[in-house]
Amino acid sequence: MQDFAGPNLSLWKKALGVVPAWVWERTELETLVLADNGLSDLSDRIGGMKKLRMLDLGHNKLAHLPDALGNLGGLTDFLYLHDNELTTLPQSLQRLTKLRYLNLSENAFETIPEVVTHMESLIELRVTDNRLMTIPDRVGRLSRLRELHLRNNKLTSLPESIGALSELRQIDLRATH
Repeated sequence: MQDFAGPNLSLWKKALGVVPAWVWERTELETLVLADNGLSDLSDRIGGMKKLRMLDLGHNKLAHLPDALGNLGGLTDFLYLHDNELTTLPQSLQRLTKLRYLNLSENAFETIPEVVTHMESLIELRVTDNRLMTIPDRVGRLSRLRELHLRNNKLTSLPESIGALSELRQIDLRATH
């Protein structure tokens, strides 16, 4: 096993297929990058990594996430879930109320999951290149949202509550039809 000292661990593009068990024992980690590893499953042991501030699970084959992900209440900086096979998120993720950046792009969502509307600290939300047909009206609760990226979806309208997003500075609706 390699020695990865410090609070940051990057296993980017290591063709792991499965996350090695020793990773879950690194409960002091603040940053964990598991991107581009062909992962189709994620252990619920991830819930024990309470100090994580940043988690990158992008560019994998995840079709579902463990409920234990909602135990990561310290997740503040970012959660990358882009380029997976997700259609839903676990209800437990509504507990990630300190999260500021969420990327759900390049998945198979038909609507923004309701749990996202509980993430009241979100500053940036990316849901480009999905199959979005609707956006929940409760998206208006994301009062700190500055950027909303919805490019390449199937939206025909936006909820009125978007108008309540007083901090919104950028909304990307290119190629939504």
